[in-house]
Amino acid sequence: MRVLFSAETPLSLTSYQSVIGELDRRGHEVVIAIHEEREIGWRDHLLDEVASSHVWVEPAVSPRPDRWLELGADLRSSIDLFQFLGPRFNETYRARAWKRAPRPAAAIARSPLSRSAASRSAVTATFRLLERAVPTNGEIERYLRKIAPDVVVFTPYLGLRSIQPEFLRAAQALGLRTAILVKSWDNLSSKSVIRPIPDRLFVWNTVQRAEAKALHGIGPERVVVTGAQCFDDWFAWQPRPRSEFAARAGLDPGRPYVLYACCSPWTGPSELGFVRRWLEALRAHGGVLAEADVLVRPHPKRPDVWLDADAGDLHGAVVFPRVAHAPTDDDSKADYFDSIFHSTAVVGLNTSAMIEAAIVRRPVLTVLDPEYERIQQGTLHFRYLLEVGGGLLSVSRTLDEHTAQLARAIQGEDDGRARADAFVDEFVRPLGRDVAATPVFVDELERFASSAAPRPQRTPAPLLPLRPLLSPLARRSARFAHS
Repeated sequence: MRVLFSAETPLSLTSYQSVIGELDRRGHEVVIAIHEEREIGWRDHLLDEVASSHVWVEPAVSPRPDRWLELGADLRSSIDLFQFLGPRFNETYRARAWKRAPRPAAAIARSPLSRSAASRSAVTATFRLLERAVPTNGEIERYLRKIAPDVVVFTPYLGLRSIQPEFLRAAQALGLRTAILVKSWDNLSSKSVIRPIPDRLFVWNTVQRAEAKALHGIGPERVVVTGAQCFDDWFAWQPRPRSEFAARAGLDPGRPYVLYACCSPWTGPSELGFVRRWLEALRAHGGVLAEADVLVRPHPKRPDVWLDADAGDLHGAVVFPRVAHAPTDDDSKADYFDSIFHSTAVVGLNTSAMIEAAIVRRPVLTVLDPEYERIQQGTLHFRYLLEVGGGLLSVSRTLDEHTAQLARAIQGEDDGRARADAFVDEFVRPLGRDVAATPVFVDELERFASSAAPRPQRTPAPLLPLRPLLSPLARRSARFAHS
């Protein structure tokens, strides 16, 4: 089997290292095509980790500037905008969609046509029809023919104005099997609308299967539930001695510590100010919180915030690693796992580290801070932490209430294990706690690759007369894209 793995950036691979490794072990060929090169300090090391005799990494073909590509991106951005105008979404989602939508679509969105669900649905259907009339890109089609994959998989696919939908359209035009892989827990609810619809959508759990139907119109017959393969490592990972990790992180090996896990960049303002307020509340509470060590783990997408943080303002907290690093190799994975495993409790605002804390069975706490309301209760995926399996988080609405909860957790009065287990069983390993997701994932991919190939999906003949009418819009899209 030959798999073409379309990855938006090198960072997109972090959730699929185990899958790529399993494909390699089974002797399958994997071509990893990177669409966008972002400068990250550990990029080359990550790519070295996944490359092997059966796995190679290359830049995806980058099509020359093309008016039809720009029009396709504009139409998809318009669809995204009208999706996020719906009542279930707040300004956190809409701000990015407004920023990326073309001016004509934004003007329609400000008109009475955006005020009702029926009119928004009609406008969206029109945009989708127009997108189907746009021709696929010849350069992309030639690239796909050269690779000749048995299946083309895309991750995360849901980036706003990503080129990946054009690759999926071209793959479908050639009759190739296509699948989208959900990279993270918030991808289906916080990014763009999935169009066109692939042959398969690989998700973690039944919650995401429901999201696929409700938010993207993808029927359950196309959705494959495998569990969350990106967390498989943590179920069997063995910690280093506490003293060894404490020495690496600069902690006192004899004192308990609380881990504060930071959020990703899209979630709003820097957390530095909140962490300072949070630390002040901990020290003011007294007792075990006055003496407990605190380890702050920066998010790998937001490293600069903590590089120059004044230790004097952090009330004795340790920032580790000082240069933020995603857990992609054995050393960085060990640091990440140990930071959770050896902690007494984990605190954060809204981060996937809370899921990993649940796997390690640590108490997970949060404060519903007014400054971050939009990225906590205002997001769909945060609700899963509150609801799935009865709710994972210990939630408070004030710092005073939170510090009382945290003190009880440190003293062992609330270890959170029952909540953690129920959440993990439903959200991370829905096929069984002992059923690793990675082999299931690869089994399903092999089954899909051996199924009958789909029929090529070219632009339907009745839509071809739309192209001359769309040509002026395409020229406009190209002009604004490159002005």
